[in-house]
Amino acid sequence: MIRVVVIDDHAVVRMGLKYVLGVKKGEFEFLGEWPGGVGAVDFVKRTDPDIVLLDIRMPDKDGIAVLKELLAERPGQKVVMLTTSDADNDVYTSLEIGARGYLLKDRDATDITKALVTVYNGGRFVPPPVMELYRKRQMTPNLTPREKEVLVNLHEGMTNEAIAAKMGVTKDAVKLHLKNVFNKLDVNDRVSAVREAYLRGFIR
Repeated sequence: MIRVVVIDDHAVVRMGLKYVLGVKKGEFEFLGEWPGGVGAVDFVKRTDPDIVLLDIRMPDKDGIAVLKELLAERPGQKVVMLTTSDADNDVYTSLEIGARGYLLKDRDATDITKALVTVYNGGRFVPPPVMELYRKRQMTPNLTPREKEVLVNLHEGMTNEAIAAKMGVTKDAVKLHLKNVFNKLDVNDRVSAVREAYLRGFIR
């Protein structure tokens, strides 16, 4: 019997997972649910599950912070991230910290139960599309502090002139930084650069 808890701020998701696990009562035991990141670690310590299904995007405290705190206190705890986030930085950070699985919420019930069984038996469950995101993040290029600063300013919607004034450099210097950013992120325009920088964790 695999004992599972769910940490997610959406009641509908918690209800759905409780139903999925309840259908297979001989395989899984649903120990309980928790509606957010705050207090989640204490909840896990009280319930002592085999596996934690953990969301990332929660308004009070995100799942990556919970994962880090949880594994610091319970190094052997098995955790599967179940989230809408396909940002490669979230994937990379979760797996590097120690999550044993990473599932997007568009997966069906079969994948969820398969992930739980795999992780319970000592394996990792990371579907190929998610593993590609992990590998992509591993290959993320290094950006200089100036290039990161330009990206943050781009994210705020600033023009080249405004960025130059804020950074105390010339417009030509800003253009050079942008050219380097585009090359390193393999993009061709400002919007794509901001999106790629967000996905790779350079801006939040």
